Amino acid sequence: MSSLPNIEKPFSVLVLHLLIISFFALKIASASVDEAKALLTWKASFINQHNSQLKSWKYSNLPKGSTSPCNWFGISCINGSINTLNLTNSSINGTLYSFPFSSLPNLEYVDLRVNHLSGSIPPQISKLSKLNYLDLSYNQFSGNISPEIGLLTNLETLYLNENQLNGSIPREIGQLRSLTELALCANHLDGPIPNSFGNFKNLTYLFLYKNRLSGSIPDEIGNLNNLVEVYMDQNQLTGRIPASIGNLNNLQVLHLFKNNLSGSIPLEMGKLKSLQSLSLYGNNLNGSIPASLGNMNSLTLLHLYENQLSGSIPEELGNLKSLTDLEISENQLNGLIPTSLCNLVNLEILFLRENKLSGSIPQELGKLTKLVVLEMDENQLSGHLPEDLCGNQTLEVFTVNNNTLFGPIPRSLKNCKSLQRARFDGNQFIGNLSESFGIYPNLEIIILHNNNFSGELSSNWGRCKNLTSLTIANNSITGGIPPELGKLTRLSLLDLSSNRITGDIPKELGRSKSMLDLYLNNNQLSGFIPEELGSLSELLMLDLSDNLLNGPIPGKLGECRKMFSLSLSNNKLSSRIPGQLGKLTQLNIIDLNHNFLMGDIPSELGNLGSLVTMDLSHNNLAGIIPKKFANLPGTVYIDVSFNDLEGPIPSGKAFTNATFEQFKGNKGLCGNITGLKPCDKKHG
Repeated sequence: MSSLPNIEKPFSVLVLHLLIISFFALKIASASVDEAKALLTWKASFINQHNSQLKSWKYSNLPKGSTSPCNWFGISCINGSINTLNLTNSSINGTLYSFPFSSLPNLEYVDLRVNHLSGSIPPQISKLSKLNYLDLSYNQFSGNISPEIGLLTNLETLYLNENQLNGSIPREIGQLRSLTELALCANHLDGPIPNSFGNFKNLTYLFLYKNRLSGSIPDEIGNLNNLVEVYMDQNQLTGRIPASIGNLNNLQVLHLFKNNLSGSIPLEMGKLKSLQSLSLYGNNLNGSIPASLGNMNSLTLLHLYENQLSGSIPEELGNLKSLTDLEISENQLNGLIPTSLCNLVNLEILFLRENKLSGSIPQELGKLTKLVVLEMDENQLSGHLPEDLCGNQTLEVFTVNNNTLFGPIPRSLKNCKSLQRARFDGNQFIGNLSESFGIYPNLEIIILHNNNFSGELSSNWGRCKNLTSLTIANNSITGGIPPELGKLTRLSLLDLSSNRITGDIPKELGRSKSMLDLYLNNNQLSGFIPEELGSLSELLMLDLSDNLLNGPIPGKLGECRKMFSLSLSNNKLSSRIPGQLGKLTQLNIIDLNHNFLMGDIPSELGNLGSLVTMDLSHNNLAGIIPKKFANLPGTVYIDVSFNDLEGPIPSGKAFTNATFEQFKGNKGLCGNITGLKPCDKKHG
């Protein structure tokens, strides 16, 4: 009889295997319980306990017979243990002081950005030894960055930006040799950039901008060959830009603007063939612009403005065919504008302003058909403007003010419908104004003063509906003011002063409700001042002086309650000074001299407590100086000379240091001022 098979041995092996599985299952379950309890303890420390996004964080949400938190919001697990915590923008209001660093040994990924977490980052964070991703950005963390951060040696991404961290960057951070991305920007960090940054051989993105970092940029930065983007702008860095930066072959963005860097731009920068954006503006860099920058074929943005760069603009910049934005303003550059810049066919923005550039503007600039902004003001440029500017109707901003340019305005600019802001002032341009400029539907600002324009003002200006500033002062303009200007409801500045404009002031100007400053002085305007100007409730400055205006001063001007300067001098105005002007309590200057005003000085002018100057001289005013003037501030200068005033000088602060010059030419005035007769007893 054959024997039965021996099943005891395999059975015992199976039992042992099940026991082992059960043991590990119990261990995992126990770990899950610990992790769940630890997270709930942290949650209990939150200020906002009723966070709807974390409503799944409770024992009742665990699956039946389970103790795992792996199905909770923001949590992922591996083998039943938490490895990911992603609570981005979850309205958490609390701290990390109760965070269970020791209870989450398998945590690899933590994202707590965009919350309301505050306090310091505890040094216990170093217990998360498997962490490779940590994002605590956009919170309110404060205090120092703990040196223990350097123990997270598996970390590849570290974002601590947009907090309120202070103190220096710990040198121990250099132990994070696996880092590929480091963002410490927009904090209050100070002190130097540690030399240990040279250990970040895998780093691709470095964000340190908007801090208070000082000292020099370490030479070791040139060892980080994988760097793609570097932002160290808006700090207090000093010293030279290290030449070693030229070793960063993969670099695409280098922003060092708004620091205190000095010395010259290193020639080695020309090696950065992958660089697309180079911004060094707002430093103290000197010397010439290196010709080697012309080798950076990928460059689209080059900002070198607000430095102390000198010498000429290198021809080699014309090789940067990908460039869209070139800004080298506010330096000490001299010489000619190189014609090679006309090869930059993709250029949209060109700033050359506030230098010492001379010679003529290259005619070839008209070939740059993508130009949107062209600013060349505050130089020593001469000659004519290029003929073909704005040929492609893309130009929006054009400034050539304060040069020595001459000749007519090119037809291409007359027809430039895209124009939004233009400055031609401070040159010697000529031509009939109505023929030189067209209708610009997008125009907001145009400044033409201090030129030699002639002709009349065209009614077409009234069709530039977006116009906010129109300045044509100090030219040779004749004819009248077009009533159509009253259609410009956004106009805040109108300056037609120092021309030869004749006729009446159009009452339609009273419709320009946005008007802040109105200068029509030094012309040949006649007729009455229109009452409608009193509707300009936002008006700050009104200057109608040095004209041939007659009739009364409209009392309705007293409705311009924000006005702080009123100049009507050197006209033929008559009648009384309206008492309504006493409502202009913000007025600093009232100048009515050299008119034919008569009657008493209204006592209401004594309400003008903000006055600095009141000039009523050379009129036919009679009666006494109002006693209410005694209330005017001691800083005000009052001139009532050459009138028919009588009686005593008031005894207020405004008259304490007054001189005879302010009162002479009035036979009846008396007082304790040298040159005036003393008052008799009947005048007190």
